[in-house]
Amino acid sequence: MKAGELGMETPNAKMDEVGGTIPPRSGTMPPRSGTMETSRWLDDLIASEHLHVAFQPIVDLNKGEIVGREVLGRIGPGAVDAHERGATGPQQLLQMAHDHGKLVAVDRRFREIGIETLARAENETGVFFLNVDPRVIDDPEFSAGFTRKLLEEWGVAPTRIVLELTETDEVLESARLERLVHHYASQGFRIALDDVGAGYASLTALIRVRPHFLKLDKALVRGLADDPLRAHLVRSLSDFGRRAGIQVIAEGIEDEADLFALLTCGVELGQGYLLARPHPIVAPLAPDVYELLVRTSRRCDRSGQSTPPPRTVGAFIRAHAPVHQTTPAEEVAALLRPKPIHSAIAVVDDEGRAVGLVVRERLFAELAHLKRGGRRIGDLMDPHPLRLEGTASVEVALRLCTSRDETHSYDPVVIQQDGRYLGLITMHALMRAVADGGSA
Repeated sequence: MKAGELGMETPNAKMDEVGGTIPPRSGTMPPRSGTMETSRWLDDLIASEHLHVAFQPIVDLNKGEIVGREVLGRIGPGAVDAHERGATGPQQLLQMAHDHGKLVAVDRRFREIGIETLARAENETGVFFLNVDPRVIDDPEFSAGFTRKLLEEWGVAPTRIVLELTETDEVLESARLERLVHHYASQGFRIALDDVGAGYASLTALIRVRPHFLKLDKALVRGLADDPLRAHLVRSLSDFGRRAGIQVIAEGIEDEADLFALLTCGVELGQGYLLARPHPIVAPLAPDVYELLVRTSRRCDRSGQSTPPPRTVGAFIRAHAPVHQTTPAEEVAALLRPKPIHSAIAVVDDEGRAVGLVVRERLFAELAHLKRGGRRIGDLMDPHPLRLEGTASVEVALRLCTSRDETHSYDPVVIQQDGRYLGLITMHALMRAVADGGSA
């Protein structure tokens, strides 16, 4: 969780407050000190309904479209004594939890609330950025697979989740960050490195970690329009991201002049109060913000300073016909057996949404071990293939493919638009697209 952004909600905040297990304190006397008493207070807070999340959109600055949302922690006004205890925001709360052996519990609780809320959001197909405190991996209470299991319970694919890592220089320079990245990347999660440019440690971590997203620190973004030297650095980071297949996101956009400067530097994604403030529900972009982005993007084009748009996977997909999830597995095997050029088939539901992928070799192996037939392909498919929107860049798609575990590294990628299946793209096609410079 980020200091400065994740403040405690005031009593006048526009957020419904439900009664929890923390009783309001009378008078102004400070709470009793002591490790055990604070530990019990933390337990009560975790079990209460005073912890919330808010969602801040991450926006395509050229198109005016929401491509994702960051999930930000909030302490509700019902936790009236949190401020007295020094927990003025989630950052302070996490530090208190770390000091009392409750870091994993608080970190998990924020993740639970965020995943449950996004799972209930209708017609929301973007990705969600969940903040993770890198210190959890060294906590005795840490256990592998919690986030993946939680996503499975709510029916959310790991490919829709980006885990955002941020911490102090001490953590960034340690091996802890690399162990955490390996732990989550091996489960299919994408990784974002926060506050890039805030110091030397974040830049060296960028090289060591090689994340899927890098988020430019607010200190680089604010006042960018009036600082040519800073603009050179942002342009260099944007170019580095494009070449490395890393998507760059600018944080803290609050000024129209800085928005224009970011576009001229080639930064395509951003978030900040100019675009949208964090909101307790998943909300669309305001019409006036969309108009501002379109107007600014056109002005950037007319100035001749805009960066060419990236090549997208939509230009390279092949329209492989999918099968329905109720199709008998033997029928799917019959489709794959005589066509060696087709190594996989996508599986869709009644609404044409991709729900899985069937790879020939793994399907044949499964059928060879079955004692009787009659199984539906939905029972044997991979329910969590790599899914990408057709607007994803070729470089980003290749980077995500190569970050998968070895058993899935050469599986085709499922391409979709607004959740509906479009086709498949193979690793061979992606590598050829990169090598040929984008000729389909």
